[in-house]
Amino acid sequence: MMLTNSELDQKFAELKTPESGRQLIRQIRTDGPVRTLQGRMDTVRTRYISKKMERALYAESRTVELPAIVFREYDKTTLELWPQPCKIDLLLRGTTGATTRLQHTPDLFLITNEGFEVEEWREERRLQRLAEERPHHFHKDQSAIWHYTPAEDHFRKLGITYRLRSADEHPRIFLANLWFLEDFNREDTPVVIESEQQRLIDLFQDRPCLPHLELVHKHQFKADHLFQMILSGKVFVDLWSQRLDLTDDLLIFRDIVAASADALLRNSPSLPLPSSAFVLREGAMFLYQRRAFRVVLVGSTEVLCRADDDPSGRAIPIPLVDVQTLFAQQQLKVESQEQPTEEYNLDWVLCEQSRLAVAMDRHAAVNANSAPGKSLRTLQRWSAKVAGLGSMQERLYALMPQQGGNRTCRLPAEVIALAEKAVKEHHNKPNNPKISATYSIFVDLCEVAGLQPMSQSSFYEWIKPKQNVRAREGRRMAYQKASIPLTFDYEQPVHGVMPHEVVYIDHTILNIFLKGRVLSDLGKPTLSIAVDGALSMTRAFYLSFHAPSTASVLMLLRDYVLRNNRLPKMIVLDNGKEFHSKTLKIFCSHFGIHIRWRRRSRPRDSSMVERALGATEQELISSLDGNTLCLKDPRMISSSVHPAKFIEWTLPALYATIDHYLWNVHANRVHQRFGVPPKKQEQRLIIELGAREHIIVRYDNLFKLLTAPHSGSPTRRIDPQRGVYVDGCFYWNEKLAKAEKGECAEVRVEMWCARAVYVCFRDQWIVAQARDGGQLKGRFRHEVEIQLREERRRRRSVAQDDRKSAKIVKERVALWTPERWDDRLREQEVETYYIYEKLGMTEVMSEAKNADPKTLERSHLNTLPAARLIAVQNEPDIDGIDEHDSDAMPKSNSPEKKNDINSTDQRQEVLPSNSDEDSGSSRYRF
Repeated sequence: MMLTNSELDQKFAELKTPESGRQLIRQIRTDGPVRTLQGRMDTVRTRYISKKMERALYAESRTVELPAIVFREYDKTTLELWPQPCKIDLLLRGTTGATTRLQHTPDLFLITNEGFEVEEWREERRLQRLAEERPHHFHKDQSAIWHYTPAEDHFRKLGITYRLRSADEHPRIFLANLWFLEDFNREDTPVVIESEQQRLIDLFQDRPCLPHLELVHKHQFKADHLFQMILSGKVFVDLWSQRLDLTDDLLIFRDIVAASADALLRNSPSLPLPSSAFVLREGAMFLYQRRAFRVVLVGSTEVLCRADDDPSGRAIPIPLVDVQTLFAQQQLKVESQEQPTEEYNLDWVLCEQSRLAVAMDRHAAVNANSAPGKSLRTLQRWSAKVAGLGSMQERLYALMPQQGGNRTCRLPAEVIALAEKAVKEHHNKPNNPKISATYSIFVDLCEVAGLQPMSQSSFYEWIKPKQNVRAREGRRMAYQKASIPLTFDYEQPVHGVMPHEVVYIDHTILNIFLKGRVLSDLGKPTLSIAVDGALSMTRAFYLSFHAPSTASVLMLLRDYVLRNNRLPKMIVLDNGKEFHSKTLKIFCSHFGIHIRWRRRSRPRDSSMVERALGATEQELISSLDGNTLCLKDPRMISSSVHPAKFIEWTLPALYATIDHYLWNVHANRVHQRFGVPPKKQEQRLIIELGAREHIIVRYDNLFKLLTAPHSGSPTRRIDPQRGVYVDGCFYWNEKLAKAEKGECAEVRVEMWCARAVYVCFRDQWIVAQARDGGQLKGRFRHEVEIQLREERRRRRSVAQDDRKSAKIVKERVALWTPERWDDRLREQEVETYYIYEKLGMTEVMSEAKNADPKTLERSHLNTLPAARLIAVQNEPDIDGIDEHDSDAMPKSNSPEKKNDINSTDQRQEVLPSNSDEDSGSSRYRF
């Protein structure tokens, strides 16, 4: 829990904090982060739910800042942590004496048992570069502690300790284990039954340690119970050095004493064998009649040996009895010790890879004393190069072909300067000119300067490494053409190690035309999909005709719980607008879901979901009638084979096909990553890593309610006479008449019924019906939103005309007539509703049930009276509605701007005061 004001004042007095420092600390705790979330260095941004701070904290780096926040979250000595706490003004003096002004924003402000601290985290190589560039500011002392002198001096005057930390200091294994055990650290975790605890303790009476897999498979212990007992200290695992998720190597010890003794024995150096002992093993050396032999293979009756001086390298089988007899007769001389194998330079090997193959062939020829196709003198020269060299790396380097010849540039420096000028000023530009055009400019520059230009072929070779793809074709093409770097993420797996740990979510428009029950062409559907990173398996999907939106993400999460009775621990998203909505953040805060936003224009960061979408299109969509893959080159498509003439599939049929493919075909196919199907891999992980059944999420009306989207602002001011104002209409329930003046309530819309919204009135959810809902009968929310958008567009187009003229009134009267509704959009909604109504994923409460969700005939609807439209037009506050926010109320009834605890302008968000991660224990009730 955070400190109270009195506890903070007491800590000020104990530490004798200066008044200037007290003001800064109070300001940090009041104002929060001083800047919004940034990703200037292509870093992965994360929204982390902190239980200690009871709010969401934002980290700008997945490998530097996020581990620091997680460690402090679990550190018992840390009382409060505030990311991006303040901005200080530093005056820096350079080596020449000049003064520079710098605005510095540290990463974390901490209140600990020892005092007040500020931490700045940087990568080690970046700190080394800063130390080289500014040694008078950055340096590492003899204790391997980094210092930033100007910031330390500034905060010291305020009574605050400043620490510059390297990312190499993060205890990666310990943090990975904390993340792994987080589910067992919850208050609702069931206690391990006493009989199971005693059975495990009895097993450790005879053995100080037992493998985890033996306990799970042979002794039939549940992995959940084992990890809970590790967390409680009943058994011991060193969480700082042993990864819990690597179950193949995981040893569980009886106590810390047994673990310490095991580590001591494992790390103790082996004593050399006496000369009277000879252990036959692979690689052992011995001398027989002054010839050196090396043991290649040891069998039950024979020993396979190879003579070092034999150029053919042929192995000789020797009876085991003969070797033992010769050694007993002291005719075999055993080498006292082998030469230690020197470490090779991996960077050198990779850099010299182009010449390494030639050097290895030459080395083999020297060992065999034979070089087919080469003269004897060449072989002698190679042998002379490696004579006296013991290291394999040195031998290969000596045998590498050297770059012979005089490689000094023959061109004058003036010609090279003109070529570089042509490249800089004319070639690396967004218009992406051809090399021939740049060469013509170079030739003109040389003629003006009176110089002889280089030949065209030489210029083409010279300019290739100097082309800047980013400047010519943009950052996306540069990312596409760049080589994929090797990344080793052993201590912090980016895809997670457990089922439902890291889930990737993305959308795509499927390349297929669909038809409806009435209309022959409804357009292309949108597929939203969630893929489990640890298993490369689809967990949920949502299919509709809507463009990607917050509602699509919430429906996807609704399908996730319906299928799995679980929610992901972390979701990975791109930077689409729907993934930064307040509604999604509120939902994730309720259930403790962390959010990671991938780098912009870096699709490989979400390779799991991109691969799943690509496989669905290549293996399924491409085989269906009406697919539009051929339209990627539309100029080559004739009318006789146009996909619009072969539309056969409807949305429900496509939904069933995708469902069968993802769950019955793709999930049961052997995956090259595991060697078994993803479903079998999931069963193995559940057995070895735990089922974690205590974090089940119930699919009930409350969960469906929490996945109903907001319409703009989450809260609305209640008018006791008219209700709540949403999307240009008032919604009413009799209980709202008891509302006090200025009282606000959270409002969620029902996307499957436009005439109903859900209002959280005094901690109870009620259904409010539209007052003027005649035109909304049987309509879906998406239909109304499109119609309102059309109304706003028309309003803008006639804004300069006389609104009271007969022509404009007639136009407004016609807006909401049945003839103006989009029949194609209507049938798209009907098809989508048909699927999800059968799955129980539509209306939350029975009062909001769509009374007429089928295709509506125009005769079923009555036009809105013209007098009523004119009356609305003449209301003095109608122009106060924000045309870009249909959720705003009229000026006279709009709520005052209050502190929005879920504002996207803040770097951290306060969680609901009584929120629970389990949907069944939320503060809301019906």
